[in-house]
Amino acid sequence: MIHLQYIPISLAVFVLSFWLFRQAAGSLSLRRLNIVSWIFYFSLIVQNFIGINLVYIFEVEHYLMIKADRTYLTMAYWAINYTLIAMPLAMIVIQRTLWGEKIKQKLHAYFETPLRWYQSPKDSALLVFWAGMSAIATMATIYVYFNIRNAPFLTVIFSFDDLTSDFAQMRISAGRNFEGIVYIRNIFSFLLAPIVSYTIYTYSLLYPKNFRIRIWFYATLLVAVLALTSDGQKGPILNYLLALFFIQGFVRGGFSLIKLVTTGIVITFFIIILYLLSVNTVSVALTTGPIGRVILSSVAGVPMHFMIFPNTQAFLSGASFPNWISSTLFGVEHVRSARVVMEIINPAGVANNTAGVMNALFIAEAWANFGWIGLIVAPWLVGFVVQSIHNTLLVLPKTPIFVAIMGYLMVNIVINGGFVDFIWNVSWIIIVIFTLMAISLRSILLTPRLMQQRAVDVSADQ
Repeated sequence: MIHLQYIPISLAVFVLSFWLFRQAAGSLSLRRLNIVSWIFYFSLIVQNFIGINLVYIFEVEHYLMIKADRTYLTMAYWAINYTLIAMPLAMIVIQRTLWGEKIKQKLHAYFETPLRWYQSPKDSALLVFWAGMSAIATMATIYVYFNIRNAPFLTVIFSFDDLTSDFAQMRISAGRNFEGIVYIRNIFSFLLAPIVSYTIYTYSLLYPKNFRIRIWFYATLLVAVLALTSDGQKGPILNYLLALFFIQGFVRGGFSLIKLVTTGIVITFFIIILYLLSVNTVSVALTTGPIGRVILSSVAGVPMHFMIFPNTQAFLSGASFPNWISSTLFGVEHVRSARVVMEIINPAGVANNTAGVMNALFIAEAWANFGWIGLIVAPWLVGFVVQSIHNTLLVLPKTPIFVAIMGYLMVNIVINGGFVDFIWNVSWIIIVIFTLMAISLRSILLTPRLMQQRAVDVSADQ
């Protein structure tokens, strides 16, 4: 049964949201893709809006969605529509009251400004810093593989047996049963390796004729790919490739139609390869395979959260924050709502290590922790954070480190994850620390040189 009465509502929400997000981003042009426009197009429209409309209006059956009563589908439908309006409104408010209204001009200037640096790569103090970071990321990734031993993708590739049926179990085991020091894996391999690769890639675009930097980038690419695929997830490696594409567009002043199409074909090819390695088959059906995973499975967690909290599970009351916050501030033991939902929906999968978490749009975790207050406040708070990041990166100097961070955040500001991550995000803090270290090192190493140059200038004037 098709519920035609909701089609005009959905169309009106889409048009209004498109207009609001265009005001917040500065542009929704595909030639000027940016953090806000990518969130709108991919995370909100493709991963949430389309899916909830297919299920709620056209009653497309999905193996997860059919578990939720229509009451909870209704809640999910209106909650997502609310997010599509409230989030860009929050962005516009914070932009006009705190950051200045000229976001369109800032975005245009960012793409038009050429990538620059202060000196030749042979004398750059920062390249010394990134060489050290590259070595650390490489050693950390070797350490990760030494402790995993049976990395899912490598095990499948180099095994003579068909292990695709065991891939899910290997993936969960590699991610949750890591025997080494988790901080080394998470910070110095999984986080640092792609950041280093993005930065060196930006340098290779700045100095295209420098053969050594190009070879260095290929080495960092290999390390980053190994780091991001160590636990068998498909998403991180696809995000890595997308980030390289975004960085190239930032440096070269925009994204051409040919580049967009070519990148889409390449990403599709990699998705097929990854699915063949992990499940030995690729379905093109709407409700299964990669299409169903992106359009329907990604939004399924929203009605699941509404169904479970507080009916089956009491509201978490802040338990999704890190343990040191949840225990001291809220007096509860740490647990993420996505894990609770998976334990209830698929207890057998959790028990045999083939199921991990059921991520959903950030409003789901906000609801699971704080109920109606969390649901209403979350889009505004997330909008404030995202717009602040967007504006800040547009006005920072267009140098390799900041372009690399822009590329990283393009694919790693995950609104289909946790609401808590927009309040406390360790990865963002570590990136700021790495950046400050790099800038400080450059200043320390260049100060004697600058003082010497000033002395020469003074002598010449006299």
